[in-house]
Amino acid sequence: MHTHQLFDHPYFEERPVKDILEPFGFEVHFNTHELPIDALDTDEDCSLYSTDPSAYIEQLESTAPPGYTEIYRSENEDGILIVSVLPKTLFAQLLLCADRDYANGCQLHKSPFSAIYEERMRQLSAEGFSREHDDLYNNGELALAASAYAISATPADCMGEDDDLVDTMEYIWPWEPKWLKPSTPRRDLVKAGALILAEIERIDRAAEKAAASGGDA
Repeated sequence: MHTHQLFDHPYFEERPVKDILEPFGFEVHFNTHELPIDALDTDEDCSLYSTDPSAYIEQLESTAPPGYTEIYRSENEDGILIVSVLPKTLFAQLLLCADRDYANGCQLHKSPFSAIYEERMRQLSAEGFSREHDDLYNNGELALAASAYAISATPADCMGEDDDLVDTMEYIWPWEPKWLKPSTPRRDLVKAGALILAEIERIDRAAEKAAASGGDA
């Protein structure tokens, strides 16, 4: 198998794997196997390992739960180690997908986590909507904008006539109509997700400022 590029970092030579990966938001599962070099091992295992160690290591079973992704399988000074991870945060998902061999064929359809994250970064950079700019929208504008895009992604037959859907979407849109740019359902939901993320960030910043000043957000 292909070892994830994370393991190219020298930290993995100095610190336990779990101590590095867990703070990034991964749940980590280990399988360890002793090397087949003593009398308790079968002749077949010993023969395969002695003639082709890589083939022997590749055929070992991993007991990682469903949903985990194997990112490392190799021999070290303690034996054979198999590492599988489950990303629990957006950052962990992005780290996992940073190695293209682990991107799960997302070239055409990026993972939902990374698509929303990239849209949020696009809003901050290409659109010029800084966090300071977002802080001005303290009347729910970001949440309303997210709702408009979420409504746009709703099938028209679930909302009545097409005109009803458009009217609702345009009614709750908090800014100039020219800035509302619906497209496909998935793209609209990505925009909605990024706007929700922006609103949560704004709420958290407001709460931190209020706590620092002794007031309420």
